[in-house]
Amino acid sequence: MLYHKHYVLLRKNLFHKTNIIMALISKLRKHHIRQLFFPNIISVFINPFYLIRKGMPKTIAAYASNFNGKMLDFGCGHKPYKSLFPHVDEYIGVDFNNEGHNHEKEEIDVYYDGNSLPFPDNYFDCAICTEVLEHVPDIDKSLGLLRRVLKRDARIILTVPFIWSEHEMPFDFRRFTMNGLVEKLKEHGFEVIKTHKNGNYISVIMQLYIIFIHDLLFVKNIYINFLINFIFVFPVTLAGIILSPVFFRYQSLYFNNIVLAVKKD
Repeated sequence: MLYHKHYVLLRKNLFHKTNIIMALISKLRKHHIRQLFFPNIISVFINPFYLIRKGMPKTIAAYASNFNGKMLDFGCGHKPYKSLFPHVDEYIGVDFNNEGHNHEKEEIDVYYDGNSLPFPDNYFDCAICTEVLEHVPDIDKSLGLLRRVLKRDARIILTVPFIWSEHEMPFDFRRFTMNGLVEKLKEHGFEVIKTHKNGNYISVIMQLYIIFIHDLLFVKNIYINFLINFIFVFPVTLAGIILSPVFFRYQSLYFNNIVLAVKKD
């Protein structure tokens, strides 16, 4: 009987400790995902995409000041920028299910089939679409669907890459210059209010070297990757941080386009 009581107590303690460890792992995972999109000082040492990601939240936050009502996140994934829109009443994430991207543990409310969005006309007050339009097979159809579900004068933030390696293959179809993106949006009845080029010559060159190291050396073990990042990537990231402000005017080579547009009749 005494042995049985000790055994039960031991199981309870083990179960409790396991729950604590699992909660800690979950918390660390959430922090890791957040710092991928909101780089901080620690990210300089562990995030191989620091240089491209560090400028995006600031610009998106500046464009998001008047967003409210029902909001659509088209191609939402983890909904990384949801926290930048505290004044919206409802935040709905839509994504496309394809073999080029693993959606496990992401925060998707509705899956998009590539042909239609399951919402009425003029339904959303605002929207965001980050690093998605390069992946849709028919960009004209996707922009038409976005226009249909947005109300008149609804604002939308879009980001699209100009310089980046192929990814999520075979669903990577295009890159845009800023002028190309602006003209494409005009074709679909959007008026562009603000534009921003993220990155410059130096940060792009450094980041492209880091991508090469990432593809060459990184493995599936996240902890080994942290070590690889610290040894091989951190010095290059630091060089990019120091040198980019010196050459900030050279922006004919940059990472991505960030645009604020409004739907017009």
